[in-house]
Amino acid sequence: MTAPDTATSFYTGCPGDLRFGPAAPIEPTTLDVLLHRTVTGGGGRPAVVGDGGTLSYAELDRRSSAVARYLRAQGIGTGDRVVVLAHRCGWLPVVAVGVIRAGAVYVPVDASYPPERVRFILEDCDPAAAFALGGASLPAATDLATPPVGGTVTDDSPLGRAFLSEDGPGFRPGDLSRPVLPTDDCYLIYTSGTTGTPKGALNTHLGVCAHLQWMGRVLRETGDTADTGDSGEIRMLQKAPVSFDVGVAELLGPLSTGGTTVVPGPDWWPGDVDAMVEMISCHGVTVLSMVPSLMRVLLDVLDDIGTPLSSLSGIRHLLLGGEAVPADVVRRARDGIGCRVHGLYGPTEAAMDVTWVEYTDALVGAPDFDDRASLLGLPEDNVGVYVIDEDGDEVDPASDRWDRPGELCVSGPQVGNGYAGRPELTDEVFVDSPRPDVDGGRMYRTGDIVAWTEVDGTRLLQFLGRIGDQVKIRGNRVELGEVESRLRDLDGVRMAAAVADDTGTLVAFVVGTGAGAGAGVSAGVSAGVSAGVSAGVDVAELSARLARQVPEYMVPSRILELNALPVSPNGKLDRAALKALAGGPGGP
Repeated sequence: MTAPDTATSFYTGCPGDLRFGPAAPIEPTTLDVLLHRTVTGGGGRPAVVGDGGTLSYAELDRRSSAVARYLRAQGIGTGDRVVVLAHRCGWLPVVAVGVIRAGAVYVPVDASYPPERVRFILEDCDPAAAFALGGASLPAATDLATPPVGGTVTDDSPLGRAFLSEDGPGFRPGDLSRPVLPTDDCYLIYTSGTTGTPKGALNTHLGVCAHLQWMGRVLRETGDTADTGDSGEIRMLQKAPVSFDVGVAELLGPLSTGGTTVVPGPDWWPGDVDAMVEMISCHGVTVLSMVPSLMRVLLDVLDDIGTPLSSLSGIRHLLLGGEAVPADVVRRARDGIGCRVHGLYGPTEAAMDVTWVEYTDALVGAPDFDDRASLLGLPEDNVGVYVIDEDGDEVDPASDRWDRPGELCVSGPQVGNGYAGRPELTDEVFVDSPRPDVDGGRMYRTGDIVAWTEVDGTRLLQFLGRIGDQVKIRGNRVELGEVESRLRDLDGVRMAAAVADDTGTLVAFVVGTGAGAGAGVSAGVSAGVSAGVSAGVDVAELSARLARQVPEYMVPSRILELNALPVSPNGKLDRAALKALAGGPGGP
């Protein structure tokens, strides 16, 4: 199903119905115009701080205009795709803003990806231009029909020196090859695929603007800090992976509101807690987005070294998402840091986040608040949500049977344009909605199982699990099918399966080609299925070879060798048995 042609009018909301967030104006409706307004109106205020020093909005305007003019001079315009292969660095926001101001589609690619995956993305999206930043290098050999223009951008590279020295007129929307439409593609992000082939999710300018404007409204609220002189400025640390939609939001969210993006250097990694705390303190970070498991590590480390959590008291808003939000992390952050804590949820196929819940005193302190529940909350502005049960019927949260589970489907302007070059896959999950009169008639099937729950008299969505074989690993969505397919392609592997254990750790199981002609599957764990039985597979070597093909988060923490994979009585792979074999991080 194609995206709607209209811009802001197709979502009307439905006041009082929990399935529909408030209908809020989306103005402007394209990100190039939104960034043009904030960048050209910012003057000497800091836009980017961190690696490479501080860039004012005036300097960001000058440099990003140079990038946009370069692209236009190369014949690249509205709707053309531009890959940005990068480690975090000061050039990243400059190039990203320049690409979007030129009307092109921003395709962020993490430079830590294996070369094979980078080449696949380049070949699949067929970009008109490609830039390498932060010490990254574009692969030399690809099968592109037309090699992209661009190249390496550093302060000392020819391209970087040109961007730094050029002082032409500021790039304006009138300089585009054609005006950007609200339903045009804005960015393209590749996510894991069930068949072993990554798929690229396209999101629209209208959807991105809807989310960033909602985010600005929420995060500029100062709450209890209103009497301290806090201006409500958003200063956000860009710590998520470059190619993750959260990373795009961290990069562009502050700049779309006139705030400041804090960008670490290429050598920083999120596990360096000391450096993170120093950046938060030194650069006055007010908004921090974290995967809950990493936030727990941060809190634990600070406790272990005796640093009070009040050292992070400059943070006004803590955004937790990407995996279930544990109640103890919420309480420790609220009590120790004194910030507001939000739980956010959103699939890559929609613009960033679509539902949210704020963990207020009333919610966390309610007698029926369940510490074990994974709350998704309610839809953001301009977002509709549907719970479709196993019979295909919609669950109405106001009905007598309001709490039965089903698949979560998302509607409204933040629903993306589908998968690049995969119309059949797009048609499977981008389908007609039950209420076209309210949301425009189009929705995305997330594959997540949810149900309405009730806390302190308010009904909220609660996450229950996944349909099929998709899991979250450290906040990254992983198709188990892709991990398994990649393992099976390796020499010496006859069969492979993967699971996420109860701690969220990815564990793989392989059956080697030397296990015998009859080996492969076995009914039940007790029927000859055991870990560690050698059939000649070097699991360390398998792990190393896999790491050269997929991102680090898709490499299993452990690979266990079996004589056979367990199956249930109906002949299907018994993942419950595999989870039992996986045990915890230390093994079964």
